Amino acid sequence: MSRESSPRPAGTTGDPATPRPAGTTGDPATPRPTGPTVVVCGTVNIDTFVGLETFPRPGETVIGRQGLRSLGGKGANQAVACARMGVHTVLLASVGSDPLGDSALADLRGHGVDVTHVRRVAEPTGQAFIMNDRAGENIIVVTSGANEATDPRDSVGTVGTLREQGSVPVVLAQGELTPEHSVRIPGLLAEGTRLVLNLAPVTTRDAGLLAAADPLIVNEHEAADLLGADAATAGGGAAGGAADGGSAGGDADGLARGLAGLARSVIITLGAEGAVVLDPRTAPDPVHVPAPQVSDVVDTTGAGDAFCGTLAAAVAEGEGLVDAARLAVAAGSLAVRARGAAASYADGAEVRASAVGG
Repeated sequence: MSRESSPRPAGTTGDPATPRPAGTTGDPATPRPTGPTVVVCGTVNIDTFVGLETFPRPGETVIGRQGLRSLGGKGANQAVACARMGVHTVLLASVGSDPLGDSALADLRGHGVDVTHVRRVAEPTGQAFIMNDRAGENIIVVTSGANEATDPRDSVGTVGTLREQGSVPVVLAQGELTPEHSVRIPGLLAEGTRLVLNLAPVTTRDAGLLAAADPLIVNEHEAADLLGADAATAGGGAAGGAADGGSAGGDADGLARGLAGLARSVIITLGAEGAVVLDPRTAPDPVHVPAPQVSDVVDTTGAGDAFCGTLAAAVAEGEGLVDAARLAVAAGSLAVRARGAAASYADGAEVRASAVGG
């Protein structure tokens, strides 16, 4: 990266005692991509999972069934899901110059994600602490740490270089960056570059950011939040399935139509019921994409990220939005059958075999 806000400690991913240029991972230069590319701009965390029978009440201490530590963060999760589909995936993110950062980068490399442009910074690597009950629901607490240093302005050159190499990338971003950094995401876009925006959580309503989204991906609660609607009328509680949050009970079609005035295209995720897609360029009405049925839900954490990463990969490969959503809901449904986020994601062959109507 060419832009540095503060000095960075020396060290490499594998050996913190070895000097390296500040703000780099020490990885070799990115090889010239030979196919479609997705550039993911987002967060990287190390997740700590604790299984519980039921969630504790305020002031109550409970004993967890098991503990598990793994890669997490929406940016990392979505990058892994994208790479699992066989698409060249470049992650733009920040991790600490600490053992957790080393672990995160090693996991990302193991999943096939290009981490050449992940920055090592002075702040500690982000963490998430996740409690899962026996029903598969979760409660999550996040400490942002190094993620607050991720500024899209640092990555304009990366996207430009990929374009010069003949790869017109899809840029995939989420709502976990700081609001002041999120609104700079459109600055990554050049002619022919497409933004897939998963505005989760809703941290900004910046008109320029929303107008660049193609598609904007949100669940029903997030859609209602963006439109200023009553979330109670937008579909009720979270459901385990194809994507985190949402249900089929509300007026998802109406929410999609409302958001179509803000973004180029819209996807409303509906948990176990799949998703609603509205792309005014191809059809005037929303299209419901059902999800495969899942009877053995273990953990819904990261299912929405599987959806988003898979959808971005499919779009980069030239799929239309509805067909891309079919693959995405299949990926999300497969992800809920195992504990954890990135570690639970299926590969492209299994996703395609599972897709309804594919």
